[in-house]
Amino acid sequence: MRKKTCLSTKDKSIFKKFSNGIKKIKQDTVYHSNDNIYLLSCKKKKHHEKLHRDYFSYSSFKNQLHNDPIYYIRYDCSVNRLKKLKKGYYLPEIFLDLHGLNQIQAKIELGKLMYFCIQKKIKCVNVMHGYGKNILKKQIPLWLSRHPNVMALHQSPKIFGYDAAILVLIDF
Repeated sequence: MRKKTCLSTKDKSIFKKFSNGIKKIKQDTVYHSNDNIYLLSCKKKKHHEKLHRDYFSYSSFKNQLHNDPIYYIRYDCSVNRLKKLKKGYYLPEIFLDLHGLNQIQAKIELGKLMYFCIQKKIKCVNVMHGYGKNILKKQIPLWLSRHPNVMALHQSPKIFGYDAAILVLIDF
């Protein structure tokens, strides 16, 4: 099937005339951070990101997650932190959107996120995994509960994505 164009040849020529010399916008990502924090060199940064990503690849792990709503609290943390996280006392300082990623890409992004949060001393994070086929929805809480710097996680409130996102409390 061919695409049908609704523009006439006259309209196309006018459009080309007025759009001549337009440059394509460069899309880039900007992270806002404090200037007083020292950043590692690129080689060390990649190594540390890989170390944080490796926490998500262990296969033998006792499941400590609770379902409906999904939540987890580390053994040495108080339950009050989880209650505060649930009630919205902690607001996320950074959001990670994993829509459209597969499991391997999601692990890499989670490793980068954990490294970035520990370096910048970010306490609360919102990880948006979306609905889809519920593969990331089931795996991300398991992966995050394995990381030693994750104190607690809970399903996000409605304003931050409800059951398509997770709030994570990080200890540095």
